[in-house]
Amino acid sequence: MIEIGRIALIIALPVAIFSLLASISAARSESGRFYKGARYGILGIFGLYTLALAVVLYAFFTDDFSVKIVAEHSSHDLSPLYSLSALYADKAGSVFLWGWLISLFSALLVCLTGKADRRMTACTMAILVVIEAFYICLVVLVGNVFAPQSSPVSDGFGLNPLLQNFGMLVHPPLLYLGFAGFTIVFALVMAAVIDRSPDIWRNTLVRHWAIFAWCALGVGNIVGMWWSYNELGWGGYWAWDPVENAGLMPWLLGTAFLHSMVMGRQRNYLTAWGLYLIVFTFVFTLLSPFITHGGIESPLHGFYGSSFPPYILGAMIVVVIGSLILIYIRHRDIRSKESPPSLISRESAFLFTNIILIVLVIIILIGTVLPGIIEGVGGTKIALERSYFDSTCGPIMLLLVLLMGVCPLLGWGKSTWKSPGRNIIIFLLAGTIVSAVILTTGTGNWYIAVVLICGLVLFVIFREWWRGTAVRHNNQKINYFQAFFSLINSNRARYGGFIAHIGIILLALGIIASSFYSIEKTVTLDIGETASVSKYELTYQELTFKQDSAKISAVAKVLVSRSDKEVTTMHPSYAYWFSHDNFFAEVAVRTAAAEDLFVSLVWTAFDPDDKSATFRVLVNPMIVWIWAGGGFFLLGGAVSFSFREKQSSRGTG
Repeated sequence: MIEIGRIALIIALPVAIFSLLASISAARSESGRFYKGARYGILGIFGLYTLALAVVLYAFFTDDFSVKIVAEHSSHDLSPLYSLSALYADKAGSVFLWGWLISLFSALLVCLTGKADRRMTACTMAILVVIEAFYICLVVLVGNVFAPQSSPVSDGFGLNPLLQNFGMLVHPPLLYLGFAGFTIVFALVMAAVIDRSPDIWRNTLVRHWAIFAWCALGVGNIVGMWWSYNELGWGGYWAWDPVENAGLMPWLLGTAFLHSMVMGRQRNYLTAWGLYLIVFTFVFTLLSPFITHGGIESPLHGFYGSSFPPYILGAMIVVVIGSLILIYIRHRDIRSKESPPSLISRESAFLFTNIILIVLVIIILIGTVLPGIIEGVGGTKIALERSYFDSTCGPIMLLLVLLMGVCPLLGWGKSTWKSPGRNIIIFLLAGTIVSAVILTTGTGNWYIAVVLICGLVLFVIFREWWRGTAVRHNNQKINYFQAFFSLINSNRARYGGFIAHIGIILLALGIIASSFYSIEKTVTLDIGETASVSKYELTYQELTFKQDSAKISAVAKVLVSRSDKEVTTMHPSYAYWFSHDNFFAEVAVRTAAAEDLFVSLVWTAFDPDDKSATFRVLVNPMIVWIWAGGGFFLLGGAVSFSFREKQSSRGTG
């Protein structure tokens, strides 16, 4: 059965070659016959890829342990819900799913593209076919996802318990969706360069795919933070791990690309920036599997022993060199204003934002790859601590947030400091008053400046909304509620961006509060004893031992009270998994708008006669604001995605 999947992908390779030749011929001759052939080739690849995926998933669902990937990552007691997780827990399986998503998006693209711009579409298909063929070769020729198990087994090794979590069920696919989405954007933009298309930034497909990819990647990173916080037991959500950085860097570059796309569409500004940024955004999506598959060592959740990194590195080099040569050849066709009309202008703010985002990516890249490079050339193995990233990236991110607040206050084109300066002073004065109140109550210190800057952005956004709503209320004689939604609907692209910015502010505030105000305490208790942590009293009531075919667990019962009133009962646990011969914690978290109570049971010897237990307790303020920020990302992206630009409109923001 499994050979059917392998044969399907092998057949997909000559189909890809046929589609590539047909695409090139259609681009050169604009022949309808070649164009249809290329389209059918794209759809054929997707069909064959889907058949191969169905075969592999069927092997997981039926516990076919004669297949190596199933034997290594599944077992009889694994929930069918996590069969997909088991697929991308494998080094070849993850690339396999990634490639399938690219084939899916390619098929959607050719179905959504009309007969107009046939030459550009043909060029796009040619680029996508080459990329699809590369992924097929990786999972068929380099790392065989259909490889048989070397020796018969009655049960599989099982999925890593850390991956048997809803967050990990969602996190990797969201990242893959973002990476595959940016692949489509890259192909569309490069095809436009080949075709000398003058209005690439006004192309609806480019904008929609870019917004979709940016949202998926951003939310995917946040879901990964949520998984780390709730599953790993250390109480944090971001450790600047190489795998984490691999998902963050293309999102930052994608953010800069979106800014350039907006400027190119509205002001014919930063168009060359947009071309270079989408090239490196796509390259950094390839850097992600290079890192996770062992190109850069990851101690937490990367793949070891993968044979993919040399081929991925080669692909990255080819993409960079080929794309830059193409842009250079076509540079005379790129009509753009790359210098801002004034330093005090909205164009200038967008330019500075792009520069800051690129500097941020460079700093993260250095911290991620430098230790591996030094070790690779025979140097002493080093590891840059988290303090490197916090001390370098923190202030830059703060400057980025400040620009988010200043930008809407600036006008287009040449302007003076008088008007925006007055507005900024007003908002800073209001923020200073709020900060002074917080400081005098003894609940803040020097980093209140960070909160002040975040407050500036919120003040600016709400001011813009209030002014626009009031104008519509007065002019159209409608109530404020209707006026507000009429305002949003009038320019979904702009106000969707504002909503996404609110998400970033919520994210920043949650990170600030949880980083500086978190309280941690480790206590060892006997049954019936109580410990106080912040304003909570934790009473240890019971320790229960449970065993099934997969693990033996110690589950604690902890009563939580505050001000002599019962709040909740929490059940942190610790389990020994037989298949992995290791211990894994299951933390208990009580989430509220103000703070999280995080309780983790520290390793126990599973001695029924010793019921004492050690707990690690954290009170983390405003953690839920981080997850709420992800919701605003998604909402803002959806609003911007729904925007339909009129032919006669150039937009305002």
